[in-house]
Amino acid sequence: MEPNKPKDKARQYKPSTVRRLDTLSGNECAEPTCQKRLIASDGISIISKICHIEAASKEGPRYNSDMTDDERRGFDNLVLLCDEHHTIIDNKENEKDYSVELLKSWKAEHEKKILELISSKNLLTKHPLALNKVINAVGNNIKEVLSLPGAENAPDPEAKILHNNVLRYEDTIREFAPYQGKLNKIYEEIEKQGSVKKELVLYNIKSTYLKIKKDYPNLDAVRKNADIIFDEVIEEVWEKIHNAPNKLEEFDQETINFGLMIVIIDAFMRCNILEEPPKIS
Repeated sequence: MEPNKPKDKARQYKPSTVRRLDTLSGNECAEPTCQKRLIASDGISIISKICHIEAASKEGPRYNSDMTDDERRGFDNLVLLCDEHHTIIDNKENEKDYSVELLKSWKAEHEKKILELISSKNLLTKHPLALNKVINAVGNNIKEVLSLPGAENAPDPEAKILHNNVLRYEDTIREFAPYQGKLNKIYEEIEKQGSVKKELVLYNIKSTYLKIKKDYPNLDAVRKNADIIFDEVIEEVWEKIHNAPNKLEEFDQETINFGLMIVIIDAFMRCNILEEPPKIS
């Protein structure tokens, strides 16, 4: 690369994307048999490599000419690997052995494993105020709440998963759905105090989804890109949290991600993300 020459857009990763990749890596290479860590022995130095599943440029492996640069740098197309496996799968001579489908399966299974591990850590017991702080951060920076369409609760979460063709997030939704009861109790306590924070949270998430949905103008487009839309909603909301006046600096990224996923999945259940299935009369 020439001195001072900017990176191409496909390698200009959003900070929210990098934070999610780091959190959901669990400090482990995503290659299923690899046990290498992604942070050096000093506990500080980052030695992970961001790998494009479908290449950033036409010279790279698995290049897809139909993708935009935003799609190439998007969370769905990136996976964290150790240096060795990044080098192996980006070797053009190995391209036939490392297909898009294989790398997407590595990513999905690894992130599912890490989310299950995070869920098992009982972070709400260790950090009882974390979920409240996430709610406050997500519900910030709204000057005027307008009426938005959408049901309070989906009639059947499984029907909504099927209706929207959710694939990668299907297990995540089931993993985090049981926390809806905990979140509802917090919302109820907030409402008793006369606050409309619940409405502000759901409004913020719904308006984020509707803004993103403009790029997916019909149900077929939504169904084809449901998991990518989920990624984009999470990253935009995470960015809002990161830039909020009351930043969650007292909590680590793992705890913030855990609380945010509870709020996001609850919003999905209430039909504030993706489309509501048709009612059966």
